[in-house]
Amino acid sequence: MKMNRNLLLTLAFLPLMAMAQIQPGDSRYSISLHAGYGHNQTYGSMGNFDIDAFMPINQHFEMQADIRMSTANFYAFGVQMRPKFALPVGEMFLEDRLMARLITRDAFNEVTQSLSLGYRMQYVSIQLGMSTRLIIRQPYEWHSTESIICEPFNVLYRVEGFVRPQTSPWNISLCVSNMDNYQIERVWQPLFMLGGWYDPTDHWRVRLSAECKPTGHFHLNATYYGSEVRVGAEYRF
Repeated sequence: MKMNRNLLLTLAFLPLMAMAQIQPGDSRYSISLHAGYGHNQTYGSMGNFDIDAFMPINQHFEMQADIRMSTANFYAFGVQMRPKFALPVGEMFLEDRLMARLITRDAFNEVTQSLSLGYRMQYVSIQLGMSTRLIIRQPYEWHSTESIICEPFNVLYRVEGFVRPQTSPWNISLCVSNMDNYQIERVWQPLFMLGGWYDPTDHWRVRLSAECKPTGHFHLNATYYGSEVRVGAEYRF
């Protein structure tokens, strides 16, 4: 009787155990290279070159490092650390992000620290948090002084949907957020992103994405500010 009871309990929990092992993303180390063409109202046309490294340390913790170099004479560096916790469906994660942007063309730098809570499943990923930013302006004239501006509070959000499970060999996604791997905008300035990937082999992945940034708030008066198209390849170890 005791053996039968244990067997029944095991069979009852098998579906939950199987769902808990389903991970929305890949669990392998990867490095990717991207090239993009961008345009905005401030700098005009530009080329962007990105290097991204994804490091799943274990089943409960992952890291990501991002570098961007642009012909508009600015550079971005970011590190993301994500503790994550498996749920019966999908997983919850806490993201701590540190980002620096060196905008040498305009002689100022940005350092942004953010903390957000996210939940991702096979078809949907959502994120909500806050950030703080330091803007360090360099002096232009001999009599001017360096100024530091602190933006102590900004709300972060990200909602992304996929047409297929995230473990599929090809997919298309649509996302609205005020952040990507290289910038964090104010809460009223959303970024609209369309992306996709295709896996020609088990180790290689080809990515294509487009991004549009309007100005203004969430209303009909928002106008075009900038856009970007990126293509790249990712190698998974």
